[in-house]
Amino acid sequence: MALRRKYDIVIIVILVLAALSYASFSSEFRLQEKMPAEFFDGSHLPLAKRDAEEKIAKAYWEAAVKQVQWKYGYASRLPEDPPPEFGVLSSELGTVAKDEAVRRHYWLQLRATWHVSSAWKTEYVWSSASFRQSLRSASDSWGQMTRNIFGQ
Repeated sequence: MALRRKYDIVIIVILVLAALSYASFSSEFRLQEKMPAEFFDGSHLPLAKRDAEEKIAKAYWEAAVKQVQWKYGYASRLPEDPPPEFGVLSSELGTVAKDEAVRRHYWLQLRATWHVSSAWKTEYVWSSASFRQSLRSASDSWGQMTRNIFGQ
């Protein structure tokens, strides 16, 4: 009988830990690392210019992935004007990195691509906020259930 109780306690502890682990993860949307076709379509460009333009587009997409998505996030409305963090380095692209018209062009491309579902992927990440929200929700449910049972 004592051995069975030890196993019961172990099983309960495992179930509680599993529930806590499950409650600590949440799904979040992240931009795809790979530039989507909607962001850059070089089919209308001459072959000689296409490679250079694709390199510029990839640099701006990388800026969106590394900087912009953390500020605005999935389903956010992007502002009309590009924020300061949406830029590329001169060391990567030379003088075109300082060209405001190119920057604005790729900002418009990003705004057009922002709501395209294929530009995003779902990631499951550990989140203390998700864990706290799960505990709060469980506590509220428990409180409601006990009020219903005891009629208060």
